[in-house]
Amino acid sequence: MRSSAVRAGVVLLAFLLAGCARESPEVREVRKAAKDYFNALRRQDVKQIADRSTCLVSARSLTGTHILSIEPPRRVRAGAVDSLARAESRAQRTADSIWTRASDVTADSLFQLERKISFRASVYRCAARAIQLSAPQTIVSSDSLLESRFVRARFHYSGEAIGHRPVDRETIVRLLRVPGGRWIVFSVYAKQDDPAPEML
Repeated sequence: MRSSAVRAGVVLLAFLLAGCARESPEVREVRKAAKDYFNALRRQDVKQIADRSTCLVSARSLTGTHILSIEPPRRVRAGAVDSLARAESRAQRTADSIWTRASDVTADSLFQLERKISFRASVYRCAARAIQLSAPQTIVSSDSLLESRFVRARFHYSGEAIGHRPVDRETIVRLLRVPGGRWIVFSVYAKQDDPAPEML
């Protein structure tokens, strides 16, 4: 009986190790970058957060994180990110102007539209800043091909500010890097708020 249990344990361990081995070095690198960022968020280590990201995220009451999946890479030219940031900034100014003149009938729908455009504009601005942070000593040309990934994660919140019942929230975390650079987080949104930026 004992030898059967030992054999079963060995088989289970082999399956687990095989699963780890199947993860490519590129995915492991993204996983490590995301975990290091999550650890900095939980510790509220401002220096480490600034070194690993270009977006502002409230980490109050964040007590745990779990990576659910790492999605396939996307590639985009650096010049396209700059163009998207400029275009979305113009769209945000237009949406702000229209919303301020909205009637009671249209105010809510226009506010939702303005909010979505605002989130997307922020993502592109943060992505543009992440290009420089990824490789500070490198001049990145507009033709440079960037790699981006998004990570689905579960953020766990608990404590006095949350109440008696902890809250889990699925969160979309986006990272990018320039060729030869580091992975930098540039967008963190709860799944329902994620603006799904084009090309990123």
